[in-house]
Amino acid sequence: MKIGNQEKPTFAQFRESFLMTLHQITGMNVNTCDSWLTMGDSEIREKTIREFIRLNEQQYGFEIVLLGQLNNKEGSIEGVIGELYHVFSTMFLVEVINSKIRAGEKRVEI
Repeated sequence: MKIGNQEKPTFAQFRESFLMTLHQITGMNVNTCDSWLTMGDSEIREKTIREFIRLNEQQYGFEIVLLGQLNNKEGSIEGVIGELYHVFSTMFLVEVINSKIRAGEKRVEI
């Protein structure tokens, strides 16, 4: 799936990007099984999510819009990444469809 020339990242690529952002902000080397709530305080986790969303918006041209806050979500880091990827994937699909409609394509293949 593409938006223009931009391929949708795999979950592994998305996870690695999030972990890199988390490491840059916290300075911590983490395991995805670690508890999300142990990654600094709520403000640090929120900053990580905001920065990750900003970086993705720069790369893909749309913002990940979350319905709820993830900074205090209980569970593993992997769970937070999974939730972000689910929202990202849905919005990526919508952008693919919209870009094809804007281009005037009568048949939209995904």
